[in-house]
Amino acid sequence: MPKSDLTISLNEVLFYFTRAGFGVKAPIGVSEDFARSNIWAAQNGFDPSECSILALDNLDLKKSSLSIKFEKNSKSSHLFCTEEKVLSSLEASVSCVDWIEFNGLDGELKISNVDCPFLIIASLGASQCSGVKASWTDQDNNSFEVNFIDDSKWEMISSSETSIELSHYADVYISSLDAVKSKIQNGKNKTFNLENEKLKVLNNGVKVGEKWPEIYEYFSRCLVKSSAESRASGAGAGLVDTD
Repeated sequence: MPKSDLTISLNEVLFYFTRAGFGVKAPIGVSEDFARSNIWAAQNGFDPSECSILALDNLDLKKSSLSIKFEKNSKSSHLFCTEEKVLSSLEASVSCVDWIEFNGLDGELKISNVDCPFLIIASLGASQCSGVKASWTDQDNNSFEVNFIDDSKWEMISSSETSIELSHYADVYISSLDAVKSKIQNGKNKTFNLENEKLKVLNNGVKVGEKWPEIYEYFSRCLVKSSAESRASGAGAGLVDTD
């Protein structure tokens, strides 16, 4: 299945992306949340392989880290990497959702130097967060703002034509939807209705493009190599239905 331009199901997104995360040594819980975020991305019309490949590459090449620390003062909270690396969005997204569940939307959260901000957005969406604003300006000076109006509708405001899933390396700010006014003047606005987008995916499947073979390569690291010993220990399919 390692070809590009395939159409896969949402269950296959869960299956392959959980194991791709585990293939770059992310903990299984983080990998499962990563896969659920990619399901949400796919349900909104995004190619999950395009959304995720940089984050997986960075962990594999040790350019990013899962090591994270939380600090809080009277005005704001802060998540950042404890090593001299970029913060992996696989860990940042999980920690962001945990912060919201624990603190509500009390104050602002800054997440420093995240490699793939859209994975944080996808995690918020997959967790059905509402009344939440996320904003950032990336390394190429592209600004994005995402407003989760409710658990089925969200909007994106951008300062350029750059696709949001291709926006990389930024400090991401999370706050209440009403707490901070938009800083993007004359931005491009797009509204997503999750129910409508999900219906399209159910009818047409999830299209994955040129980055899919690389996702499959990370997934393949979880496969057990066929040998007499592996088969003796129970790996592989049985020969009959009762095996």
